Amino acid sequence: MKALILAGGRGSRLNDFTKKKNKSMLQLFHKPLIEYNLEHAHEAKVKEIIIIVGYRKDEIIQHVGDNFRGIKITYVEQKEQRGLVHAIETAKQAIGDSDFFLMLGDELLINSKIKQMIKQFRKSDSYILCGVVNESDKSSISKTYSVMGNEEGRIFRLIEKPRFPINNIKGTGHCIMKNEILSYIPRTPINMIRGEREMVDLFQLAIDEGKKVEILNVAKNYVNINTEEDLRLAEEITKNKLPKVLIVHTQMKFLGGAELLIVELANWLTKRGIRNDILALSSSKEVEQMLINTDIIMPKHNIDLRPPGFKSTKDILDFVKIYRKKLREIINDYDVINFHNFPTTWSLFPKRKPAVWMLNEPPNLWSRPDANWILKLINKLRNYLDREIVRNSINTICVADQFNKERAYNRYHKQARIVYYGVNHKFFSQGNPDNAIKKFKLKNKFTIVQSGMITEVKNQLESIKAINKIKDKIPNILLVLAGKIADEEYGKQIKDYLKDNKLENHILLTGNLDRETLRDLYKASDLGTYPIGKQGGWLAPFEHLCSGNPIIVSEDLGAASIIKKFDLGIVSNNYEDEILNIYNNLKYFKEKGKKSSEFIKKNLGWDVFTDKLIKAFKDTRK
Repeated sequence: MKALILAGGRGSRLNDFTKKKNKSMLQLFHKPLIEYNLEHAHEAKVKEIIIIVGYRKDEIIQHVGDNFRGIKITYVEQKEQRGLVHAIETAKQAIGDSDFFLMLGDELLINSKIKQMIKQFRKSDSYILCGVVNESDKSSISKTYSVMGNEEGRIFRLIEKPRFPINNIKGTGHCIMKNEILSYIPRTPINMIRGEREMVDLFQLAIDEGKKVEILNVAKNYVNINTEEDLRLAEEITKNKLPKVLIVHTQMKFLGGAELLIVELANWLTKRGIRNDILALSSSKEVEQMLINTDIIMPKHNIDLRPPGFKSTKDILDFVKIYRKKLREIINDYDVINFHNFPTTWSLFPKRKPAVWMLNEPPNLWSRPDANWILKLINKLRNYLDREIVRNSINTICVADQFNKERAYNRYHKQARIVYYGVNHKFFSQGNPDNAIKKFKLKNKFTIVQSGMITEVKNQLESIKAINKIKDKIPNILLVLAGKIADEEYGKQIKDYLKDNKLENHILLTGNLDRETLRDLYKASDLGTYPIGKQGGWLAPFEHLCSGNPIIVSEDLGAASIIKKFDLGIVSNNYEDEILNIYNNLKYFKEKGKKSSEFIKKNLGWDVFTDKLIKAFKDTRK
């Protein structure tokens, strides 16, 4: 099946809104109208999306590109605006012999049932399946079409823009059709008033010849946007139907990857019209300035939250106690709870509320290998409690990759959704390399960068050891470790290794860097190395790739499966050989880096990440 999206018209009734913009490119909560329909096509799992373009076609083509989330896009130009049937006829060659799902680029469906439409079309062997909505305001039915049918939903008559609707059924442009409907177009009469063929007349021909034409209630709310009033109505309906979300995290003062993720998520939820707040034990002016319209709720506490995390089991238990109390006070103000890092997931149980866990990494509750039998027994109990609490209080688990999906199932026996993290490509692709070259004295250096707080989990020592092995082969090599020392013991190991191996001229520790300086450093680098283990470190490699420079990541990194699947970088634990390979073939790997940057721009945006989480929020509430 293919999708056919009609987006050729200007929409003259929208006046100034469409003087310099195609109607389907009007923004609704920071997203063009056409994108809502592209998402429907993606949900329907079509093999190709055909977009009919006309007025200001370049605007659509430039925005959408040649694919949408992996689905091929084909453009067909309708040079004359002669109605829906003419638009379908224009796409006849592109449709080929496929059945097709018709959508209008200026339609908005709230809580649509796209999968159900596909299922019914195939199950009942419909010739045409029309998506309809129940409309209490009968006058609005006169803007589209109405249907007359039997109790089973089979249609025997359609009426275009009825003056006096006889029921509350309002037709939409979301219709699925057998390919054979194309043969009826030449026989469809031309409307005497409008001077063009009408879709209802096309369908009526099929009905009159005994073809099975059915309806399905496809959404709770529907707006066909033709006027400024329609646009405002769409905004109001959308906002009223969206869930209020409470994001629950441990702290928001120290900006690691998880905290930056939450800031981006909160801001994009706001842009999408969703009210959201954050429950955390700390904040900072920097974070509050970054947030658009999100409040941080901070209960009183005495817990030491300095990195790398909780200092004792008592701190964890105190945290859970504080959060449980606060959640009881505020939980009724929100529709969905969105948990992030452990132990937030323990704070809701035994109460029930639609809850989605963005599982960045499963909690590390495993004992030391040399633990005695008492500690091992206690550890088994902790893991049992964790499993049962999550299973009984979390509705939906979301993870960023296949590795964590498998871990979530092994730990909790729940199927998780894969939701790739977002990356701020626009920001990280615009670094100024000259700034970093001057600041860090990188001129004539073969520069390798690894960013992130210096901890054992990030495994910076592995990058240093690789440099030590190849420094004689690349005399001008310099490894820049961009991040503060968060683990003093591990920091001492690194400093001792540098001193013992006389690496001071080849390793630079910058300390904590602001985001602007970091993106300049990415842009000035020749490559990035990320020998990170199974816990954490997902974002940094992708942010580095935005610069267009190549990266090497460990085979153990959770994101390695994505990097390997889409050929975005090198996945290997043999860092010294891969560094030499890039050094000797730098031009080739720089070209690959540019392609990887473009992939991230299209497929790993924070808007895409947020939209998938919003879908999880909505599904969890059903």
